[in-house]
Amino acid sequence: MEVLIAFLLIGVASLGLIKMQSYVEQRADFALNSHQALNLAEQKLEWFRTRGASPAASGLSVAEFSSLTSGSDMTSYSPYVLRWSIAAPAVSLSASLKSVAVTVEWTDRVGVTQLVTVKSMLSSYSEFDM
Repeated sequence: MEVLIAFLLIGVASLGLIKMQSYVEQRADFALNSHQALNLAEQKLEWFRTRGASPAASGLSVAEFSSLTSGSDMTSYSPYVLRWSIAAPAVSLSASLKSVAVTVEWTDRVGVTQLVTVKSMLSSYSEFDM
């Protein structure tokens, strides 16, 4: 009888460990994907900060403050979807400011959509202005 009770307790403990292992794997997967998504969002924000730079001097495309618009990129960063929105600040502080929100979405292993959003503000004046 004691051996059966011991096996029952070991079985219940094993089920708990299996459940915990599944949870730890999901959290590790989320941490990995959210880290990559945050990196992509920061890269997009850094591109927005190139406004005012000389395209000829940089060799890369640069952002123009007057032509910044909302958009998305669903193919370049698969399985991530990158979306950004550009708007005037909620409180009209200045015409030389724009509010930027970059969102990166992905679907996790159980089919739930996850996302990371980074918000910032940009000025028409940059460190490249002379």
